Amino acid sequence: MSFLSHKSTARSEMEKEIRRLSAALESLKKDAAKESEHRFDSLRHKLESLFEDAHLDERGARVAETTREASEAARECVRSHPMTSVVVAAGAFALIGFLLTRR
Repeated sequence: MSFLSHKSTARSEMEKEIRRLSAALESLKKDAAKESEHRFDSLRHKLESLFEDAHLDERGARVAETTREASEAARECVRSHPMTSVVVAAGAFALIGFLLTRR
C-alpha cells in the first residue's frame, strides 16, 4: 500500500505543480498582453505625431508657395508702375514718421 500511497502523493504533487505552472503561464500571458498594448499605444502616438507633422509640412509648403506668388505679384506691380510704387513707399514712410513723432 505504501507504494500506491506514494504514487498518489506524487501524482497530486505533479497536479499541483501543473496548476502552478498553468497559473504562472496565465499571469505571463496577461503581462505580455499589457506590455503589447502599452507598446501599441506608444507606436500609435508616434504615428499620429508623424502624421500631424506631415500635415504641418504640407500646410507650410502651401503658405510658402502663396507667399512666393504674392512676392512675385508685388515685384511685377513695382516693375510695371515704378513711380506709383515710389509715391506709395514715401507715403508709408511719412505716415510712420508722423505716428512716431506724435508721441
